[in-house]
Amino acid sequence: MPSRIQGYAAALLALLPVLGSGPPRVEKPAQPGRYAAANGRRAAILGQEDGRFEAWIFPIKVLRDFRLHVFVDGALEPVPLSELVETAEVRASGVTLTHVHPAFTLKQTWVASPSEPVAAVLLEVDTSRPLRFRATFLPEMQPMWPASFGGQSTIWDAQAGVLTFTEGLRRFRPVLGSPAFRRISEQIGHQLPDRTVMVEFDVERSGRVPILIALSRKHYEEALRDPWALAAQAEEHFRQFLGRTAALDWPPFTAAYDWARVAIERGWACNEGVGCGLVAGWAPSGASQRPGFGWHFGGDTMMSAWAMLAYGDFEGARQALQFLLDRQREDGKIMHEWTQSAALLDWNSYPYGFYHADTTPLFLHTARLYLLQTGDRAWLEENWPKLERAWRYCLSMADDDGLLSNLRGGAAAVETGALSGRVARDVYLQGVWLAGLRGWAEMARWRGDAARAAEAEQRLARARDSIRKWFLPGRTFFAFAELRDGSRYEANSAWQAMLVAEGGVEENLARRAAAALAAPQLLTPWGARLFATDSPFYNPVSYNDGSVWPFVTAQVMLALFRHGLEAAAYAVLDGLRQAHGLGGAGFLPEYFSGDRLAPGPRAVPHQLFSSMSLVYPVMAGALGLEPDAMSGRLRIRPRLPCGGPPAVLRGYRVGSSRVDLEFRPGRPTRVEVRLLEGKLETEVERWNCFDPLPARKLSPGMRP
Repeated sequence: MPSRIQGYAAALLALLPVLGSGPPRVEKPAQPGRYAAANGRRAAILGQEDGRFEAWIFPIKVLRDFRLHVFVDGALEPVPLSELVETAEVRASGVTLTHVHPAFTLKQTWVASPSEPVAAVLLEVDTSRPLRFRATFLPEMQPMWPASFGGQSTIWDAQAGVLTFTEGLRRFRPVLGSPAFRRISEQIGHQLPDRTVMVEFDVERSGRVPILIALSRKHYEEALRDPWALAAQAEEHFRQFLGRTAALDWPPFTAAYDWARVAIERGWACNEGVGCGLVAGWAPSGASQRPGFGWHFGGDTMMSAWAMLAYGDFEGARQALQFLLDRQREDGKIMHEWTQSAALLDWNSYPYGFYHADTTPLFLHTARLYLLQTGDRAWLEENWPKLERAWRYCLSMADDDGLLSNLRGGAAAVETGALSGRVARDVYLQGVWLAGLRGWAEMARWRGDAARAAEAEQRLARARDSIRKWFLPGRTFFAFAELRDGSRYEANSAWQAMLVAEGGVEENLARRAAAALAAPQLLTPWGARLFATDSPFYNPVSYNDGSVWPFVTAQVMLALFRHGLEAAAYAVLDGLRQAHGLGGAGFLPEYFSGDRLAPGPRAVPHQLFSSMSLVYPVMAGALGLEPDAMSGRLRIRPRLPCGGPPAVLRGYRVGSSRVDLEFRPGRPTRVEVRLLEGKLETEVERWNCFDPLPARKLSPGMRP
């Protein structure tokens, strides 16, 4: 081992105590094919637990299919390390894979800097024999979908062990390197190699080897001064993040709640051309340039913000929402999606940016939630003109009966499947609209604009009266949609949950619709199907025709908690807890099959709005927290199971106040409130615990 590598040993040993405490971790047998990653704000390693990965320096995919191989005792054929992987230790900051051979043990740790465009593979080798390693990969040097580069090439610096990638205009020059790298398979100066590239290095004795991927040679050299510090910095970032947000001690939900916070925090992506915002989710892109949903989505960002507000990341929620407001269309419409490569092309010439109808009324609802949790009147004043434009855009989508038209605004619940292109108005859009109307009315009232508030309340009353006609008395739920041909699609759907939970429809109808949401044709132990099994186009693995989406299930849980079906809501919450980690340790996937407990065919393993479902329904549903920071009050209506353990919430924020809360289930449930800072009026409503449904242990592949 070269002496310059040995010097890293002491730094790593000093790091070990830091990695032994703090943020959550999972130690498990490695599962080849299971998702694993390390995420920073400007770089990411996206891969699998067998050690294969692709590397991104946002918005550029530098390489893919990176693999390590080892030659032992002069062997002519290498052994793939993927065949030797034994364990995976998944942490908030990344993952460590342990590979075991009779002659050596190797640990590789993936980590990304919290703030700099640098990612690293840190190798710790314990060997009895000299080893030769080979790293193989496919060079990519392409920006995220749908942009592209031309004229890519590479430059090999043999003395430093650094491979530089570039493109025709020389705007970007990311690097892959290690002081241990010695030999490369080929070098073509004027273009990228058209085959797998091999880089080799030797390890004579036990020691450490850093492999770095960075935006530039400058960033590489800076990180190389202390590569192991990247792991310490990433771990400290998550330690501080978890320390400044609300902690929940509620067995058995504590770990899932902690991982949900981490999963959302790992959703930030920044680059100089686009700025910083939350993405929707992460997955390896393979041969494409689409890393799951690793670009910015409006609706996903807002739902993530609901969770961020609930656990007290006010600053993050404000930044996430500002990203959307900064890209608001001139007519007031809120964006649906924004690629990380938008600065490299004319994104507005593509049809995707604003093609959803629900994002704009959803923003009015989310703005209300932001203000209720933070009390940020300065934000309301600063953004009032943009909020007013959003309101006017919503009115441009309204039909004569006060409901919104998909034909005028775009898609909402349905993008693909049997109903694609056939929907004129759907129930999800109406639920979002009623919630947005309520939000706009309250915001106008907070500004002292009684006339605007009264107008919004009149429109809200009219919309509620119109949506009442969608209720099917003989079937006790709201029809899903009116179709373009004038017919109505009357299937029971989870999409009505937004209307039931947030739309303020009359209690009699809400309770009956909630009972339909809890029907076995719709509700599985791990969540609600988008459409019930008896609907005409039900398909359990179709993206929009019968799969189970955690974010829609979150609305279902709120509807059940709020309308007398707490036991059913709690059972689903516990099911999602058990499904947590099924697609990748620490994460909830984008969607599940409606037929068995398994992620959907192409489900993104790390989806932010899925993780939201393990935070927001807990706070707003099970714990019954109703903050009103605009008035300095907190109302508490707990809905907890009898015989369950106490729940302790520490550092919960309402405006400038922070409180600790302890919930003890009983008849009534007792809540102890301890004010830590600020001034807050609290009201605990008498609420009895409920008898839970029999506990059910879930297992992968099980049927409902």
